[in-house]
Order: sequence, then structure tokens, then C-alpha cells
Amino acid sequence: MIKRELPLEYRLAPGWLTPWIESVVRGETLARSCRACGRISFVPERVCECGCAEGIWKSLPGTATVIRRTFGADGSFGLVRFDYADTCTVVELDGFELGNRRGKLVPPGGHLPKLILQPEFGAASA
Repeated sequence: MIKRELPLEYRLAPGWLTPWIESVVRGETLARSCRACGRISFVPERVCECGCAEGIWKSLPGTATVIRRTFGADGSFGLVRFDYADTCTVVELDGFELGNRRGKLVPPGGHLPKLILQPEFGAASA
């Protein structure tokens, strides 16, 4: 086996996900609604499971329910469903106690889009 270092440099051009990335940086929840069937995806899907590639952007309230959670060396993460979305996504859980099941998306505090959910005040075990 020969060990080689392979440098990789690439640039991503702004594309169809630009509105979503910009909204995440602001701590907002922008989803994609399929023009054909109305299915709402957050994180947005380019092509809906019905096969349609046309969608419209739709703002969601930013609140979500934790379905599953895991703990690791890098923190706490959860599989969540955002209110009014038909899909689930993985987020970092910040400040969640064991019984917390509801949270709200917050700005990531940097330029990289990162989904961070903090507990909703007074929603420890909805």
C-alpha cells in the first residue's frame, strides 16, 4: 500500500440552496414546498419524493420536536421534525436537559450554516 497525500480544493457556486443557507445563518427556518404535492421539506429537497423538481420557499416558525437524541464527544444531537414540515433532520441540541422535547432554531453564531436547536422556554416535556 502506497500512502499519498491528495490535496483537494473546490468552490461551490451559489445555487438553488442559497436562500436556505442565508436563512440558517440568520437563525430562520426556510423550507421548500413542492409545487405538485405540497410536501414541505426542511432541510430542503431539490427533488420531491413525488418526482417534482419545482418548489417554492416557505417560512416556518422555527420550532421543532425532538424525535430521537444522541450524546457524543462532540455534543448532543437530535433527529427533529420542524413544525409544519413533512421531513425530519438532524440538529445540534444546545442546552437540552434529558426531558426536553421542544426547541427553537437559533443563529449559529458564525458564517457556516449549522442547525442549532435550543429549548423553548417552558417546554421541558411537551
